[in-house]
Amino acid sequence: MNHIYFITGYPGFIATKLVSAIQTEYPSSTFYLLILKHEREIAERKLKSQPKNVHLVEGDITKHDLGLDTNTIEDLYESVTHCVHLAALYDLTVAYEPAYLCNVVGTKNVLTFLGKCPSLQRFCYFSTAYVSGDEKGLMMENDIRMPSRFRNYYEQTKHEAEVQVRNKMHELPITIIRPGIIVGDSKTGETLKFDGPYFMMQFIKRLAKFPIPYIGKTSSKIHLVPIDFIIEASVFLMHDRVGESKTYHVLSPNSPSIQEAYTLLCQELLGKKPSWTLNRKIAEQCLSISYISKWLGVPLETLSYFSHDATYDTSQLLQDLDGSGIECRSFNEYVGAIVNYYKNNAHDKSLIRY
Repeated sequence: MNHIYFITGYPGFIATKLVSAIQTEYPSSTFYLLILKHEREIAERKLKSQPKNVHLVEGDITKHDLGLDTNTIEDLYESVTHCVHLAALYDLTVAYEPAYLCNVVGTKNVLTFLGKCPSLQRFCYFSTAYVSGDEKGLMMENDIRMPSRFRNYYEQTKHEAEVQVRNKMHELPITIIRPGIIVGDSKTGETLKFDGPYFMMQFIKRLAKFPIPYIGKTSSKIHLVPIDFIIEASVFLMHDRVGESKTYHVLSPNSPSIQEAYTLLCQELLGKKPSWTLNRKIAEQCLSISYISKWLGVPLETLSYFSHDATYDTSQLLQDLDGSGIECRSFNEYVGAIVNYYKNNAHDKSLIRY
């Protein structure tokens, strides 16, 4: 099929993997990848082995008309059949203004652009499961309630952005993807950055010569998802009719508890289990001291996810993937792959995010 894709967020990890997967599935398609000017060199390097039907387009989602010149945007209006909006400011420590500009204004500008694309067949918007903020209990896939509190401006602005997208569902053919905490490929362990659970690995590695502690007592789950499952599920759902006007929690239906995941990481990294428990308030006090936080490789903001008492329903995801052969491997099946990748690349400063 001769689809025409407009994709934001390139050359990010998800966008790069997504383009490759779509090319495999729909080889005759054409891609227009929106990039920031300063990322052209990186993007071109990634595209060296790509076919001629992939085009880099310089722009900026925070600008009017996405920062595109008149001729380019007019051509895109007439041709685009599929859009994937991945560009976002993902930073748990970010201030509200830059997060709002990128995540909310940027999404609004993409929606305005798509409103002028008569050939649009699907808009796939990447949100996050954590638009739920600090809500407790079971979060349904079609729920976008306002939580009592957001833990950071990333969550808040992604919530605001998703509300905008959902408000356009009666006008545009939309699929919303809400990933959990993204980790590397479940087979190779490959990732583009060490954040999320990789902060746990940095902490464990730093304390390797000492008895390893648990951080507080919690029964909370950690909602991890390997990148290959996100890509496979998203490519399927954004092209199949079943995915239109749906929102999906794309994560494991059997998320491990934080304690279970932490123990497995510790065993894979060091061959031993945690042997004592550090009071969470003491951990917070320690991580609030910048040089200690940096030395341990764990930003203070991550601790709020160590007591996140929410679970995420995946009924719609499982129902719509049924028969596709696409399944999320359990954490204990791929923990070895992501830990091995971390071990082999822990020296690579380009992967370290804290």
